[in-house]
Amino acid sequence: MQEEITKHSNKIYKAVKKPEHTLGEKVKEIIIEIFIIVFAVTLSIWLHGWSEHRHQQEEVSVFLANLKNDLKNDIESIDREIHAYQETNVDYEKILALTPSQLDSIYKSNSKVNFPIHSHGQTLTIGNYESFKSSGKLGYIEDEKLKQKILNYYQIFVPAANEVDKMYTEFLFKCFDKEIENADKPEKELYSDPKYKKTLSYLVKLGKNNIRVYKENTKPLAVELIKEIEKDLNK
Repeated sequence: MQEEITKHSNKIYKAVKKPEHTLGEKVKEIIIEIFIIVFAVTLSIWLHGWSEHRHQQEEVSVFLANLKNDLKNDIESIDREIHAYQETNVDYEKILALTPSQLDSIYKSNSKVNFPIHSHGQTLTIGNYESFKSSGKLGYIEDEKLKQKILNYYQIFVPAANEVDKMYTEFLFKCFDKEIENADKPEKELYSDPKYKKTLSYLVKLGKNNIRVYKENTKPLAVELIKEIEKDLNK
């Protein structure tokens, strides 16, 4: 492009210097050369912008395809977490329902109460989103509706799911603390202790709440996002 501008600039200079041309002819040649330069520069800018835009949209397509896979994995993880919460809740409710006589019978037969453990950590995948976000490329997504749903999912629903899992695990450790505090006593006394039972009952409530969060909030938005991404990729 620089060469073209230089070439036509030289033509303008030569047109001005031509003694055999009238002033009108010189002005006409100059206007034509200026027009060619402006057109060439404009075309170059447009082509560069078009190429840059196409490259950006290719990056968006790759990002959305990766995000779609992440969301599918998220849904599988959510289903596993829901199942784990449901199973442990059932077992904890069985423990809460044990009467002193039932506990006494269990330990007289040299059996033990089964206390299931399922701690919850990072469930949802955020690597691709965080990488695209940190590179400042989220603005490349032209579908505002899709972009807002992605932001809502990763900035509101994912942190909310992580937070409720964290609260659950904290209460699980409170149960462990109670067991350690009562390590010098028979376990049947622990399981009949009102404070311990209250702690365990809150754990069950948290588990039920977390199932609701996953079922009613996180999973539906993940499913909806996959559909929106598929529509965008198939345009």
